[in-house]
Amino acid sequence: MIADPNAGRLRLIVRDGEIAGYFVLGFCFSLEFGGRFGLLDELFVLPTHRGGGLAKRALAEVEALCRAEGLDALRLEVNDDNAHARGIYERAGYIVHPRRLMTLWLRD
Repeated sequence: MIADPNAGRLRLIVRDGEIAGYFVLGFCFSLEFGGRFGLLDELFVLPTHRGGGLAKRALAEVEALCRAEGLDALRLEVNDDNAHARGIYERAGYIVHPRRLMTLWLRD
């Protein structure tokens, strides 16, 4: 991503001149979404910086980046047992799709 901006974006979240977290946004392709879409692969705020709205602001930045790229959809994964993160996303308008994400690892 650092070498190829067509792959996505990696951004640090900074508060008061200090690194407070990061996010990783990948650009993917799906016929279902009419072509390219964004995948928020990581959004992490350090525990000492949580509760101040940084995740909410970072999410807004991710959405703005996707709109600037002309994308119509943004997806993300969240663990079922992470109620705090789920709440952030649900309040931002994200909805759960009745599907199960499945993976086949292609390397040992």
